[in-house]
Amino acid sequence: MKKFWDIIKEEFKTFLNDQGMLLVMVIGVVVYSLFYAVPYANEVVKEVPFGIVDFDKTTVSREFIRNLDSTDYVKIVEKVPSLDEAQKKFYEGKISGFAIIPKDFQKDIYRGKQVDLSLYVDSAYMIIYKAIYTGVMQTALETGARIEIGRLVKMGIPKQTAIALKQPFQFVQVPLYNPAGGYETYVYPVILIVILHQTLIVALGMLQGTRNEKKIRFCKNDKDIPFVLLARATFYVLLYILYGAFIFLICPALCRYPMCYNVLPLFVLYGLMLYSAVFFAQVISYGFRTRESSLMILVVTSLVFIFLPGLIWPKEAIPAAVNAGALFIPATAAIDGITKVNVQGATFFQVGFDFIWLLLLNVIYFVAAIFVTKKLHKEYER
Repeated sequence: MKKFWDIIKEEFKTFLNDQGMLLVMVIGVVVYSLFYAVPYANEVVKEVPFGIVDFDKTTVSREFIRNLDSTDYVKIVEKVPSLDEAQKKFYEGKISGFAIIPKDFQKDIYRGKQVDLSLYVDSAYMIIYKAIYTGVMQTALETGARIEIGRLVKMGIPKQTAIALKQPFQFVQVPLYNPAGGYETYVYPVILIVILHQTLIVALGMLQGTRNEKKIRFCKNDKDIPFVLLARATFYVLLYILYGAFIFLICPALCRYPMCYNVLPLFVLYGLMLYSAVFFAQVISYGFRTRESSLMILVVTSLVFIFLPGLIWPKEAIPAAVNAGALFIPATAAIDGITKVNVQGATFFQVGFDFIWLLLLNVIYFVAAIFVTKKLHKEYER
């Protein structure tokens, strides 16, 4: 046991003396963890600057504009007389979109004719597009419902009956696990896991790249490789357990996103991810012959590690073969399991597949890391 802790102490000294590892594993983890919360602090997009071109200028059109402006989604900052003027304001960046209320808007509505309401918005910004589209559609539907109910009342139908005819059922929306319906609550808990996973792999890739460049043996005797590998992995796991305690137990209160604090299954899954990530880094670092090459390759491929777990694009829309390959990235199973446990309140048995798969990854990458390290030692001797 003393030898085990001696190896951990030796790895700790290596960690302290390597400025690159300190930068990635300390400064990188802290800065990225806090930085990612800042852009999404407002959770949802509200009061998007919006413009209106009103060719009708009637009571109904003015009421529509007031109702639209009263929503949380848009704020009408420009009322312009023409399409050209609206386009000019849009390209100047003063508005993010605009709607055109056609002539005879009120007349056609009262005649029961369908009215074409034109909406112009840059769909390249999906979050802004969604806010504007939701605000306009909600206002249009409410306006249409009020007019239809008013028409039924004038026909002698009681108001409550008219409402029931127009709206035969009431839609009740209960957002689960993300009460605000915001982007931070969705992305932040997941991106934290990716940050921990990536910084660990990048830093260890740099370290092994340096050893490969200088032909420094992992240990003196090849028979000790499994023991030394496990001891060194334990040091980085213990270090990242401290980060995990801050990120999973303290960050939710600071950044105001919901978590269940289901501590035991959370840290079991998290610990398994860390061990498998360390062994995974040791395996892929076989191809890093210099310190710089490891840094360049891992930084460039970081986008792949972010994309494959289904963070940016849903897994259902990713080809099955790609999803199967993504399962061999330690963060993929960890994201699924930790999110279910710590955000959705799942029990340990409900994440049994993720637990077993992470155990399997540990075995696979541990065996592969031993093989790769022995092969590197043979190459050093040539």
